[in-house]
Amino acid sequence: MRKNSWIVWLVLLAAAFVVVETNPQIVPKVKSELKATNSQIQPYVYLIKANIDKKISGKTETSSENQVGKVTTPTEEPLKNMHTSSTYYYHYKNNVPQAARQVFDNAVSSYNNTGIVRLIPGKAEPNQNNITFFVYHKKIDNIAANSVELGNGGPSALQLNDYAINSGRAGLNMTYPNMSIKNSVAMHELGHALGLAHSSYTNSVMYPVDQGVSKLSEADLNGLKNIYDH
Repeated sequence: MRKNSWIVWLVLLAAAFVVVETNPQIVPKVKSELKATNSQIQPYVYLIKANIDKKISGKTETSSENQVGKVTTPTEEPLKNMHTSSTYYYHYKNNVPQAARQVFDNAVSSYNNTGIVRLIPGKAEPNQNNITFFVYHKKIDNIAANSVELGNGGPSALQLNDYAINSGRAGLNMTYPNMSIKNSVAMHELGHALGLAHSSYTNSVMYPVDQGVSKLSEADLNGLKNIYDH
């Protein structure tokens, strides 16, 4: 069987050559379809790869007393050691689809339920804190990169002495909607917009890798109080 396998390959190559010769338009079409398919499956291949690497290394991600944010989730630099209002006005960019609006609405409700911040729909005045919800597209260029960007967010503070007026942003990466349109991702990005930084505490919504956590931890609540309960 092995000895004659080259004959089979020769026949297949000849058949492929005939197809290309008779249908030259098939080559760019196949290339385009392969590129689109590759873009769609890249994040899932990454997740499989990450799980395999974790099993091979024997390492697991667990929380410890030494992790940053175990007691209090850190504060983003623009709001660190600053006073600011706990009231925000928020709005959506026109191109934000309903599914993305829903998870952000859920996140807004979760943060409002803390009683620490108050997020109100509507346009803010120049001297008021505000948040813009948006969507964007960004694909993985290198499958070897150990990250899949699901969203983006953060504060942008105008600092007046020790007082800050925050214009926060929270967005979802619509290149991978099945992975990004989630309550946990919306909670994370809105947390950034409100001034919460990344935490290495795995029970925090601000852990940098999505683990499906959509409930604010005690440390997250302490982080919010650290910013807004001055």
